Parts: sequence; structure tokens; C-alpha cells
Amino acid sequence: AKVIGVLGNNDGDAHLLKSRFEDFGGELRGLFAEVRVDGLKIALLHGHLEELLKSLVESGGYQVVVHGHTHKAGARRVNGTLVVNPGEVCGYLSGKSTVAVLDTKTLEVRFLEL
Repeated sequence: AKVIGVLGNNDGDAHLLKSRFEDFGGELRGLFAEVRVDGLKIALLHGHLEELLKSLVESGGYQVVVHGHTHKAGARRVNGTLVVNPGEVCGYLSGKSTVAVLDTKTLEVRFLEL
């Protein structure tokens, strides 16, 4: 599977980060990415632009919205949209290194501690 990433509010050299993603076949798309997986329309964004995050979630245009920024792992539903925050891989702020795994058939989310 291809790794697709988006930039956050503390990412420095976007060109270097994009190059590093390309080194392993990944793709860094900037501040926002829209992807389709198994028929699902999924929005990916860091989430530091809170009004944008809120608008995407409430628009009903996406089955899934994935964001970070708060570094707090969790999943919730808002008017039928699944909203997922995978937490943080590094564990600096929360003390836990986590990722989220989404089952695209059942829309169940599992959080794995690394």
C-alpha cells in the first residue's frame, strides 16, 4: 500500500520531507489530501486549521476524516462521518506512540501502541 502524508503546523522543510517520502515510494501532498480507498472518500489533514477541520467533518462530503494536531488518539462519529485521530507516532506529548488502523469494510478503527 502506498503511504500518503500531509504536512502539519510544525513541519519545516516541506521540499526535503517530500523528497524523503518519494525515497520510499510515498507521497506527501501538502496541507490536505483526498483519497479514495475501497469506495470510501477520505480526507486527510493535520487539523491545526480548526475551521477547515470542522467544515470537512460537517460537510457530509467524506465518509472518513483523518486528522492529527492534538496528538490524542481517538475516533468518533459526527453525523455519519467517521473522524479519526491516530495520535502520535513519536509519543513526545502524550507519552504514547500510536497509529490507527481502519478496516475499510466495517469502518472499525483499532489503535496500536508501538
